[in-house]
Amino acid sequence: MKKTLLIALVLLLTSGMAIAQQSGGQGPGQVGPGSAQDGTNNPGNFQSRNSVSRVERLTERLGLDEAQAAEIALILEDAALIRNQERERSRAIAMENREATHAQIMAMLSPEQQALLQEQTRQRDQLRQTLEDMGADRGFGHGHGRGDCDG
Repeated sequence: MKKTLLIALVLLLTSGMAIAQQSGGQGPGQVGPGSAQDGTNNPGNFQSRNSVSRVERLTERLGLDEAQAAEIALILEDAALIRNQERERSRAIAMENREATHAQIMAMLSPEQQALLQEQTRQRDQLRQTLEDMGADRGFGHGHGRGDCDG
């Protein structure tokens, strides 16, 4: 019974990491548009550049004048802003759900089980920090496997 509960709890806690990874957030070690390593530190920067290239393509293909191109650029920027806001709301909801689930599980565990779970969580966090410090982000969603292997 204890083993089953522990496995269920571990699966539940790690599912939050998988959700965060699927949401497209950039974690430490990821170099890409909008990441701190490209000098912008602006997650919306990628959408901005993508919107510009999209406006350029539409201008070329449709023969847009400057006013039309400017209006389309504003429309695309507004859409990107809405997507970012929705993404942030979704992340907040997921975090609340993880915290509520964890609280419910902790409430049903005995004090000994709670202490064991907290110790295991502490060890996992310590291991994660050690790996991040070494630059080996593999396995925790931060580098999507790139870590120290991408020469």
